[in-house]
Amino acid sequence: MKFSFLLLAVLTISTTTFSQEIFELTTGLDDPRLRFFFHRFRDFVFNTIGKTSYKTKGVFLQEKFTKNAKFPCDVKLGKSRESPKSVHKLRPGDISVIGALGDSLTCSTGAMAERIAELSMENRGLSWSIGGQWNWRNATTLPNILKEFNPSLVGYSLDDSFPFHKASQFNLAEIGAVSTDMPFMARALVKRIKNDKRVNFKYDWKIVTITIGGNDICSFLCLMENPERLPEMHRIALTKTLRYLKSNLPRVFVNIVSVPHVETVINIRGKPQSCSFIHHGECACWVGSLSNITKESRERWKKIQRQFISVEEEVAKLDEFRRLDEFAVMYQPFTKNISIIVDGKRDLSLLSFDCFHLSQKGHAWAGTTLWNNMLEPDNKKTLNWASPQRKFNCPSREHPYIKTYDNS
Repeated sequence: MKFSFLLLAVLTISTTTFSQEIFELTTGLDDPRLRFFFHRFRDFVFNTIGKTSYKTKGVFLQEKFTKNAKFPCDVKLGKSRESPKSVHKLRPGDISVIGALGDSLTCSTGAMAERIAELSMENRGLSWSIGGQWNWRNATTLPNILKEFNPSLVGYSLDDSFPFHKASQFNLAEIGAVSTDMPFMARALVKRIKNDKRVNFKYDWKIVTITIGGNDICSFLCLMENPERLPEMHRIALTKTLRYLKSNLPRVFVNIVSVPHVETVINIRGKPQSCSFIHHGECACWVGSLSNITKESRERWKKIQRQFISVEEEVAKLDEFRRLDEFAVMYQPFTKNISIIVDGKRDLSLLSFDCFHLSQKGHAWAGTTLWNNMLEPDNKKTLNWASPQRKFNCPSREHPYIKTYDNS
């Protein structure tokens, strides 16, 4: 198994030339004719490992609400009597369709993993922004919260799955995806929603959450001839994606959430040896000797990631996406100061077996805090996460709507 990770890291770097940007490269593996065999291989991996998301014991599980616990919010305040005509008067229960674009963070890679092999399983039903497995009491994800306001919500991932499996639903995230993959994902998402008979494509209100950048920052940044170009490439890809959604997906509210700062997990002191080893493959630009890492290069990558994150907020606030009736985009900033230090102590149970991806507990914290951000005005949004038991916002009579830049 160790050899497999090293081989993967070596192949990633050795097959890339520094005279070209890695995002612009294509290989024989991009041939559509190989897709069938790729899917069969992934199915083999899926069936060999087996589903992992139905475990009932483990430190990676969130603190559950009791069976008799009442939902914290008054659901009657969270749904309009009639479907609103403006996204700026959208209540949680008005949302009928949910989707997501992203990478392994949205795939919920290894959320229930207890060994290296299980990191290959994508527990999509437990994903913070798009997972609808179980319910809000034991999997406090955004869809499981929204289902309390509208039980007819569709699109959330149902179970362990890969993106080509039916259970993935409208979760178009893909492991290894980078920013420039977003326009393709957006087209695939619109097509999947449009072809679903459960959806009234023109009438139903939709919500899409976009989170991407981990692979750009961790694995590809150091392979670029001009790494400082990455934030601008991200700006172009994100703007193109939002323009496509605005023009091709009626009645949609878009969340943009940044990936956490890489050093949050990479610089964990005293982390298990298994995590240190795996990080060499998952974040080769920051860990190990393959990329000639220095203190100066890490500071350089930190600066680029800060610019990468700033781009996301800037694009979300572009004038072309403002003051529209059927489209709004909102930057949700809770990952800006995210930390695994809780009450003065390090809590590794928020992370998966690899100390990099989120555990099921981490997904519950992220899902709840995304929900909280959605109900908070632009200048008063939470900048760190918290457990569902500690903070859980609700719509009120005075503030019943999901916040946009034009109704905050």
